Amino acid sequence: MTAAGGRAFVKRLAALLAVVLMLAGCGRAQGVADTRRELEGAGYRDVEVILRTGGGIGVARVEAAPGAPPAETAARVAWTTLPVRFDQLVVALGDQTAAFSYEDLAGRFGPRDPSLDGRQIDEEVVRSGLKLMLLLSGAALLSVGAVVVTGLLALKAARRARAAGASPR
Repeated sequence: MTAAGGRAFVKRLAALLAVVLMLAGCGRAQGVADTRRELEGAGYRDVEVILRTGGGIGVARVEAAPGAPPAETAARVAWTTLPVRFDQLVVALGDQTAAFSYEDLAGRFGPRDPSLDGRQIDEEVVRSGLKLMLLLSGAALLSVGAVVVTGLLALKAARRARAAGASPR
């Protein structure tokens, strides 16, 4: 393998990893980012949207700085934009916390768009874990590939140096 061939291999592997990462991060991350932007547009600052699961219950948590509009406004935004099915929504504005069940939100704001409930939080958590494993595996493969290519190039250079030193003059 030539130096140029080794560099081309590493570049192709890096490009493939970048494409996989872009495709892996599109769905949920984009939906959460859209919800965050909507919350910021509604007057919330330092917004975080966190999805957790435990004991079979999916919890969506919205955190923002104090002094924002009421928790009900954040709950409405999450209800109409967050693209996962959750059992409970927790809105934390500074040290003030309000919890809403799915049924409570349906009663307050009406039926939810069914397309938003297509995926459960626990499915998303598992998907995120799998994507992280894919990312780490890809990075490990890229690292191993770079080490192998570097080793092969070093061996080739050493052989050439030995051959040049051993040749008759």
